[in-house]
Amino acid sequence: MTPKYIQVKQEILSWIHSSKLEPQSQLPSEHEMSEQFAVSRQTVRQALGELVQEGWLYRMQGKGTFVATRDSKETEDPRTIGIVTTYISDYIFPSIVQGIESKLSRQGYKLLLSSTGNDPEQERQCLEMLLSQPLSGIIIEPTKSGERNPNLNYYLTLENRQIPYLMINARYEEMDAPCLRVDDEQGGFWRLSI
Repeated sequence: MTPKYIQVKQEILSWIHSSKLEPQSQLPSEHEMSEQFAVSRQTVRQALGELVQEGWLYRMQGKGTFVATRDSKETEDPRTIGIVTTYISDYIFPSIVQGIESKLSRQGYKLLLSSTGNDPEQERQCLEMLLSQPLSGIIIEPTKSGERNPNLNYYLTLENRQIPYLMINARYEEMDAPCLRVDDEQGGFWRLSI
């Protein structure tokens, strides 16, 4: 089940995307929004705090919270792809990264590469860094994909910002994200045609 503050955050983002809230317009007070969403003020405060941190909103002391003006360059194609892997120099990852880089550079894209060390906290930091950049898309190898995803809100932010992403090797159970997997069992067989 999606946490309540994420639900509030998604609704506010939908207001922004649908132009129900225009740039520079003021949001209702935390008290009004807590009544509207039937949640605590702390839940509203947490949702607003993340939206401020992500650049969707800003606060003015003593006046309230307002919709930020989105930079027009964000709507341009930045020609940059983010890549997040669990490891960079181990196992199959050097070949994967090299192949991705080769293909993307021929298409005129740049690469932003980061590694999580298979640590969910490090994955959060990688996603925060990538979300602060203008991106055309992200390729992600999930960290500890067999466990619950503690960074779900960052993936929801990718979706809300309409940044396409692809997971490789695995996918988080609670997400219906596009995923590219290699069939290791079938890959172990080869056929000889005579």
